[in-house]
Amino acid sequence: MTDLQGALIVLGLVAVAAVAIYNFWQERQFRRKSEQALPPSGDDPLLTGVSGGGVDAAAGGATGEGRERAHEHDPSVRREPVLGDAGVADERIEPGFHDGAVEAPDAELPPAADADPTPPAPSAGSAARAGGRRIEPRGEPATGLEGPAGLWYPVVFRLPAISDDAALAVIRSEVSGESRLSDWLDADLLEAEAADGDGLPTIDRILRIQVVDPRGPASAAELQGFLANAHRAADSVGGLATAPDPAATAAQAAALHEFCTSVDVAIGLNVAATSSGFSGTKLRGLIEAAGFRALPDHTYVLADDAGTTLCTLTDGNGGGLDPQVLRGQSVRAISLLLDVPRTPGTVAQFERMATQARQFAQALSGSVVDDSGRVLDEASIARIRTQLASMLKAIRARGIEPGDAIARRIFG
Repeated sequence: MTDLQGALIVLGLVAVAAVAIYNFWQERQFRRKSEQALPPSGDDPLLTGVSGGGVDAAAGGATGEGRERAHEHDPSVRREPVLGDAGVADERIEPGFHDGAVEAPDAELPPAADADPTPPAPSAGSAARAGGRRIEPRGEPATGLEGPAGLWYPVVFRLPAISDDAALAVIRSEVSGESRLSDWLDADLLEAEAADGDGLPTIDRILRIQVVDPRGPASAAELQGFLANAHRAADSVGGLATAPDPAATAAQAAALHEFCTSVDVAIGLNVAATSSGFSGTKLRGLIEAAGFRALPDHTYVLADDAGTTLCTLTDGNGGGLDPQVLRGQSVRAISLLLDVPRTPGTVAQFERMATQARQFAQALSGSVVDDSGRVLDEASIARIRTQLASMLKAIRARGIEPGDAIARRIFG
C-alpha cells in the first residue's frame, strides 16, 4: 500500500464520520422542534373526551377540553368539524319559516321552468322538534293591516264605550269621506276595553284608510288632512285619535305605487292566420266550446266559478268580436290575454292559456305568434314562463298575492 492509498482511506473514514455526526445532529434538532410543537401526552388523542365526560391528561395537568381551548386560536392546530354541542346532541330543530326570514316560495312554479329554484310552499303544519316533543307554531293573529308597506294609513281611536255603529259611520265619513276607501276593522278582532283617566270605559278602534289604489298614492298633505279630521271627530265625542307620521306613510305609498305600476302588465299570446283569415263561424264555435263567454263590449272572457276573470280573448287589435258579426266575416288574428296581478293561480292560468292558444292554432290552421308576428315555439314560451316566474316572485315579496283581496284593492 502506497502513501497515497493510505491517505485516501483516512480521508474516506473522516468523511463518513462527518456525515454520520451531521445526520445525528439534524435528527436531534428535528426531534426537539417536534416535541415543542406536539407536547407529549399519555392519552390516545383519538380517545380524548370520548368516555367519562372528560379525561385528565397526566402529563399536561389539563383535560382534553382545556387543551382544546388553549389551542382554539392557534392556526397550527387542526380542529375537526363538530355537529353541535354534546349536551344537546338529541335536540333537532327543523327549519321553520318566519316573517321576513326568507322569501315566500312560489308554490305554483314548475321546477323546470323556474331558473331560481323555489320549493313548494311549506304547509301550515311545519313545526320544530325539541327533545322528542313536537312544538306546533302559533299562527300570528290577523291584524286587518295585512299587505305591503304603504297600503294602509291606520288611525287609532280611543272612544267612549257608548259609541255604536252609527257613530262610527259618522266618524269614518268625517275623516276620509269618499276620497279614499276606508273601513273599521272587525270589532271582534281588535276591540279592547280600557278606561280613561277618569275611570270611564273606552274602546280602542282602528280606522284603516287605503292610501294606494288605481288612482295613485295619497300625498303627505292628504294624509295630514285625514289626521286633522280624525282629531276633530274624536274630540267631538270625547275621545282621542293617533296615527303614524303622514310624511313617512306617504313616502311608502309612493314607493308601493311605483312598484305596482311596474308589474301591472298583461301577457298576450296571439293566434294568427297563415293565409286567408279564420272563418268567423268556426272561430265562434271554438271560442264558446272552450268556455269563453261574451261581455257587452264583445270581449270574450274565461272565468272561474266565482266569476273572476282568468283570461280574455279579443281580435288581434284588442277589439271586440261581435258574435253576430262573426257569422259573416273572417278574422285575421285573435289575442289571448292574462292580467298578471289580477289573476289568481297565475302560473297555472298561463299554462292553460298557452295550451288553449295551441289548440286554436291547430284547429284553425294558424300559428301562435307574439305581437311582432314572430312564431312562438316551446323555447319562446319557456322564456315567457321564466319572466312570469320572476315577476311573481317580486310581487309576492311585497306581500301581494295575484288575484287575492289585497291585489284587487290595489289594482282594481
